[in-house]
Amino acid sequence: MKYDWPTELSLKDMREMIGLMNEVALKEMTLGFTEPLNDEDGLALMRAFDADLRRGALELLAVRTDDGEIVGMLTLARAPLPARRHVVDLRRCVIKPSHRGQLLLEGFGQAVRRMAEMGCDVITLEVRDDGPKQLWHRLGFQEYGRLPDYARKNGEPVTGHFMYASRVELEEHFRLTGSWLHTPESVPA
Repeated sequence: MKYDWPTELSLKDMREMIGLMNEVALKEMTLGFTEPLNDEDGLALMRAFDADLRRGALELLAVRTDDGEIVGMLTLARAPLPARRHVVDLRRCVIKPSHRGQLLLEGFGQAVRRMAEMGCDVITLEVRDDGPKQLWHRLGFQEYGRLPDYARKNGEPVTGHFMYASRVELEEHFRLTGSWLHTPESVPA
């Protein structure tokens, strides 16, 4: 696998990212849409994404196979206000189902290193009740809030969980254990 932080997207990248998100959204329905994005809507979303990358409002970790196909992605958005520049929001963590278990931990380590380069000490994320909440917990994130009607699935409310972690504590855990994963006893309270 190759991990890179592109500052712009090619049309090929955009189409691969749309395909990746569609594959995951159809299987899990946790990305905010429950049917495939058509070409027009998908490209509009990717062009907005590309504009954010080009102006530095977003960082994208693209995980590629040896032939260059994007099979995973993760985005980081730094808080824009000066008093909150130490906070980064981890968004759009999407991994192709056939590649799960192969790149999450290395990709997470790449993201933590990038956050250090950005000068960010606090990482936040949002995850739905039907999403990988336990996985984020195992990676050292703690819940700080819930929104009972965060999203809707088939017209029914889905709870959203707001989570955070200290980058320094994550790095220290990795230094001491050699793993990003926390055992149940080591997960921060």
